[in-house]
Amino acid sequence: MDNRKKAFAIQLLRRGTYKWSTRWAAEKRSRVGRGEYFCEECGVIHRKKDTELDHVLPVVDPERGFVGFDEYIDRMFPTDQWGWKRLCIPCHETKTNIENEIRRDTKKKLDKA
Repeated sequence: MDNRKKAFAIQLLRRGTYKWSTRWAAEKRSRVGRGEYFCEECGVIHRKKDTELDHVLPVVDPERGFVGFDEYIDRMFPTDQWGWKRLCIPCHETKTNIENEIRRDTKKKLDKA
């Protein structure tokens, strides 16, 4: 599959998660008041725009990379609400940086081999 088609399919799948029922259950779980949500990492209450709903398991495994659409879809659409976590932007950036560091380390190991 060429990269344009792959990118288009991924974008459609990401948009589809907004209608996924377990995402809404996780959204409801982290809501504490009108427009207020707590970060499930640091426990601080934030406005919704200062938080992001994150996949607990990265959609693309940081150690193996993109394996195929079957695994990608399974990770994109968790089967229960605990597959999602509401994180404030700083906590989400920290988690993302850790995952990206794992990706870089894995790539370096593969390049040496």
